[in-house]
Amino acid sequence: MNYSFKSCEDYFKFYKNDSLIKVSDKNPLLAINLQHAELILIDLKKKKVKTDPFSVLGLSMFASSLDKKQVNEIVGILLKDLDFDPVLFRFFDDKKLLKLMNQKYDPFIKNFNKKFNMKLTLIEDFKKNVNCVTNKDQFKKFILKLNNFNLTIFFKLSSISNSVILSYFFLMKKIDTPDFFKLINLENKYQQNLWGYVDEQKKIDEDSLTTLKKISFFFKSVN
Repeated sequence: MNYSFKSCEDYFKFYKNDSLIKVSDKNPLLAINLQHAELILIDLKKKKVKTDPFSVLGLSMFASSLDKKQVNEIVGILLKDLDFDPVLFRFFDDKKLLKLMNQKYDPFIKNFNKKFNMKLTLIEDFKKNVNCVTNKDQFKKFILKLNNFNLTIFFKLSSISNSVILSYFFLMKKIDTPDFFKLINLENKYQQNLWGYVDEQKKIDEDSLTTLKKISFFFKSVN
C-alpha cells in the first residue's frame, strides 16, 4: 500500500495507490505546508495513529472535513461558551483563591476585552451574568478569518479547557503549553494543595496534558 502527496495550489493533497484520499464526499485530506504534509504521511503509514483524534492525522482530518455549515456551528459554540468562561468565575468564598484568580486571570480578561472591544465581566452570580448581551462582532470576525486548521486548534483547545479566552491567547502564542495547563487547572491545583492529590485525578491530569501536547505539536506543524 503506497501513500503519497502532491502540491496543489495552496495545499497538499494525499493519495493511496494513486487514488485521492477524501475525508468526506467532497473534501480531500489536506496539508497546509510541506512539514505538515510529511507528518501526515508518517501517520498514514501507522495503524494505531489513525484512530487517535488528536494525532496530526486525526486533527488534519477534522480540519479538512469542515464545511461552511460546520464552521458556523463551531463559531456559535465558541461565542456561547465565552459567556461562561471559567476565567470569569468569581463566586468562591475562599479569599486566597479569589486573590490568586484575580492575579492570574484578570490581565487576560482585560487584554481580551481591549482587543475585541468587549465588556466581559466577572461572574459572581450565574443569575446575574450579563455577558450574553455583550457585543461579540469583532471576535466573531476574528474567528471567521481563521483557516480550518487554526480553527480546529481553537475549538479543540476550548473544548478541553472550557476556556475560550485562554485558548485565544494560546493561539496567539502568548501562552505556552505548560502555562496553559497550569492556568486551566488553577482552581484544581489550589484544592489539591489543601486536600491532597488522588490517583484518579493524577491520571486525568496526565491524559489532559498529553492531549494538550499533541494539539501543541499540531499547532506548530501548521504555523
